[in-house]
Amino acid sequence: MKVKGFKFKSLTIRIWATFTLIILIIICSISIIYLSVFRTIKEKDTMQDLKVAHSILLNANNFYGPENRFDELKNLKRSSNVIITIDSDNNVNVRNINKIGRPLDQQPVQGFPPELRVSEDSLGRWMAGFIKNDIVYQQQFKKSYNGKSVFFIVSSIKSTDTSDKIYLISYIPLSNIEDNSLLYMVIAIGIMFIVFGFIAAKIVAGYIAKPLKKLEDYSLRIAHKDWKEPIEIKNEDEIGRLAKAMNIMRTELKRADEEEKMFLQSISHDLKTPVMVIMSHAEAIIDGMYIDSVEKTADIIKNEAIALEKKIKQLLYLNTLDYVLENNSKASEINLYQLILYISNRFEIVNNKIKWDLDIKDAFIIGNAEKIQVAIENILENSLRYAEKKISVKLNVENSNVILEIYNDGPNIDEKHINNIFDNLYKDKTGNFGLGLAISKKIIDFYDGEIKAVNRDKGVSFIIKAPIS
Repeated sequence: MKVKGFKFKSLTIRIWATFTLIILIIICSISIIYLSVFRTIKEKDTMQDLKVAHSILLNANNFYGPENRFDELKNLKRSSNVIITIDSDNNVNVRNINKIGRPLDQQPVQGFPPELRVSEDSLGRWMAGFIKNDIVYQQQFKKSYNGKSVFFIVSSIKSTDTSDKIYLISYIPLSNIEDNSLLYMVIAIGIMFIVFGFIAAKIVAGYIAKPLKKLEDYSLRIAHKDWKEPIEIKNEDEIGRLAKAMNIMRTELKRADEEEKMFLQSISHDLKTPVMVIMSHAEAIIDGMYIDSVEKTADIIKNEAIALEKKIKQLLYLNTLDYVLENNSKASEINLYQLILYISNRFEIVNNKIKWDLDIKDAFIIGNAEKIQVAIENILENSLRYAEKKISVKLNVENSNVILEIYNDGPNIDEKHINNIFDNLYKDKTGNFGLGLAISKKIIDFYDGEIKAVNRDKGVSFIIKAPIS
């Protein structure tokens, strides 16, 4: 979290800031609701109660009877009732029903700040100025006087004793500090929560930070390839699941590190051997100590150089394959029937003692033709290396998948190693190191296919399953 370029590095401060922000949002929301809804509802209730009180007084036979207690009701606090008399010369006389005989010009009106010195006499005369008709009945007004809203109801009173116009006015100031008591209470509680929130944030942050600190130290250990012990966090929450994920990562990184070391050892041995043979025979030619003839020795050097070149190309191809597949692999529709026919015709001349049995049908997939050809060639080359008398290729469409099976009648693969033959580091029983099957699997996996090896009664089948186009 950043505030004006300042970054909160402390988890305690971040939790407290978040907590405070939530409290402030709640306070603002309640304030808006209070101002827009609660006050409106309260004003309606107050006006309705004042209207009922006004009706009761209006229907009473004696206005100046026992003192009424309307101002003791919750919604009618600070309310009052006055009689306005207007004579023929428009002189206004104000009398309070409950304050007969008291000088109203010296009586402050409740609901107005004392410093304003608002008297009931001046307020009554002000309200009388809104009476436009001689006869009115419960005419309602909501006006502002000295910055305060006043709600008042006016009704004319019939009198047979005088020609003066007489009116009953019931009024109540609507604006007062007590009206905001709920708002102030919410703000006060919010401030208390903000203060205590810091303590709560400190406790929560400490609870969260302790396992996170362990995870931080554990990450540094992994970064330095310290695989000795897994981290132990007993939480079942997100932090616990993170710890389990990091332990899984540790296992995978440890395995990858071991495989990398084995890979370097294996490939260095496989590259050293042909280089050593080439150097030995080259020195023999130079020293005149070669066996048989120069041509025979040169032929050996050539074959070893070809084998070395092949291994280097496979290494470079495998190393860049992921990038090539992701960025430079243009996919198109491939006719596997034609592709397999083309590849098998090329491979048949390699060993004329092997019988080829093709049972292939038209089938189409989406992919890069060059990469798919490499994948199939590697499998056929592997099968040709171990086949004794026969290689068969079957191509069918089942449901929405293409099934390609390449079989050779060579020796079975040890069951404990059959799932590892597609790994980069796999060596066969003769100790030979190869990357062809690993390349094939990576290509087939990229195009959402599957490949597996299955031992038969005699021989091995490589089965490729890929979605049709």
